Amino acid sequence: MIDFNQRWKTHIKEIDYNPSSLQVKDNLHPDFWQKGRLNQEAMEKLRQIVDDVVEMLEIPVKIRDVTITGSIAAYNWHALSDIDLHILLDFREIDENFDLIKDYLDSKRINWNKTHKIMIFGHEVELYFQDINEEHHSSGAYSILGDDWIKEPVREEVEMDLANAEKKADAISREIDHVSELFHSAKYKEAYEYSDKIKAKLRKLRSSGLEREGIYSAENLAFKILRNERYLEKLSSLKVMAYDLMMSVSGKNNIKIKIMEKWSKFRKNV
Repeated sequence: MIDFNQRWKTHIKEIDYNPSSLQVKDNLHPDFWQKGRLNQEAMEKLRQIVDDVVEMLEIPVKIRDVTITGSIAAYNWHALSDIDLHILLDFREIDENFDLIKDYLDSKRINWNKTHKIMIFGHEVELYFQDINEEHHSSGAYSILGDDWIKEPVREEVEMDLANAEKKADAISREIDHVSELFHSAKYKEAYEYSDKIKAKLRKLRSSGLEREGIYSAENLAFKILRNERYLEKLSSLKVMAYDLMMSVSGKNNIKIKIMEKWSKFRKNV
């Protein structure tokens, strides 16, 4: 279990946050933004990354847009900000089974982010697939394809309810730890169903927070804490492996051995 209080205080210290309020910068990140436009070298690299990622998918997709969002495209950027690179697709254009496509793209995204560590001006590229019909909350959003702002960020002072965010993150981390216990007790069906329930809960939790208070809501901050501590990656991996074992039939248990080896490798990297 994570000592959220200590880890979050360390995180605050590392990125020069004030525990009671988010330190808002006077300007956008100067390495990325010049005269309101994205640095051309960075943009070309991001476009190349998208081309490589689409080729990796091995399925026909039509890119609707590619955007940068998150703190790197806002006034609350800091030393540990990721470059949130969103590839916008129409999931139902790929297949009518929305959940199937979402799970497939999630697995590709997780694997890509785990495999690669691409740094641009000292900030790591974090890949996402976003459905065009999904509402996305952010202070700023910049189109890589259109080379212009979709939503230009506005500088504003904000306060964060860190205590509430830590409490919510801690509660959900305990639930994810319970999924791990179910998985290691060979209760694969229960682990799969519970992980699916937690994922739905997380989506609802974050969505309600964003709609009510925006990106600095306690719910969204809790989500970011869990993401930074790799608990969301752990949950996704457990769900996939639990499903594989739940649906597998192998007298020699070869599939179970391979999946457990995969899990051991994942644990070493956390």
